[in-house]
Amino acid sequence: MQAPHAMIPNFDIFNEVSRPFSSAEESAVYLRRARDRFSVLNLSYWFLGASTQLPDRLTWLSTYDEEYMAVYMRDYTPIKDPAFNVCFHRLLPLDWDEVRENDSRVETIHQVAEQYGVGRHGISFPIRDPGFGDAMFSVNFECDDRDWGTVRNEIVNGFHLFAHFFHLRMKDVIAQRPVSAEFDLSPREREVLKWAADGKTAWETAQLIGVSERAIRLYTENAMNKLRAKTKTQAVAIAVKNEIIH
Repeated sequence: MQAPHAMIPNFDIFNEVSRPFSSAEESAVYLRRARDRFSVLNLSYWFLGASTQLPDRLTWLSTYDEEYMAVYMRDYTPIKDPAFNVCFHRLLPLDWDEVRENDSRVETIHQVAEQYGVGRHGISFPIRDPGFGDAMFSVNFECDDRDWGTVRNEIVNGFHLFAHFFHLRMKDVIAQRPVSAEFDLSPREREVLKWAADGKTAWETAQLIGVSERAIRLYTENAMNKLRAKTKTQAVAIAVKNEIIH
C-alpha cells in the first residue's frame, strides 16, 4: 500500500468540517470515503465519554471488518484493551508498535485483528474534550516494517487535525444518542435486534445489512449479554420495553 502523503496535502480540512454530521450513518459513510481517499487500510473513531470505566457506554465507528468488531466487543472492549489506557495518559499520538512491544495482551489482540485483515501498523490520536469526554481516532496502515517510520510521520502530520475535526463533527450525533439508565447497545446491535423483531433470521439480516451471518450472530450474542437475556426473543422484548428499539 502506498504512503498516504499524496492525498493529504490537497485536503481542505476547514471546508470539510463546515457542519456537524446529521447521523451516525452519515459519519460512517464519510469515514469509509476518507479511508479510500487517503489510501489507508482502516480508520476508526471511539468516544468513551466522561468515564472510561463503562465498556458499553461508548460510540464507535470503524472501517474494520464487522465480524472482527463483533469479536472485539465480545472478548475485549476498550476496557480490556491496554492501548486505550496508554493512549489516554499521553498527549502525543500513540504508535501501535510501542504499546504492542510493551504489553503481551495488546500483541494478542493484534494477532486476532490480523486474522480479519487489520494491518499491523497504526497510529492512535488521543482527543481530550473537557466537559464532554475522551475520544480516540486511529489510522491503520499496511506496509513493510522498514517503511513504517516514514509512513508514520506522514500519518501523524496529515491526520492530527483531521482526527480532532472529525470528533467535532461527531459531537452532535453523540449528544443525540438516547441513553438508557441500564442498557446501551451499539448502533449495529440495535439494528440487528430491530430486524429480529421483524421476524428476520440471522441469514436474512446478514443479506439486508451486508455482513456475514456469523457477524450477525455475534452482534446478537453481544446484545443478549448486555440485556442479560437468555434468548434472542427475550432480548428483543427487553429492548422494546426499554425503548431501545422501536
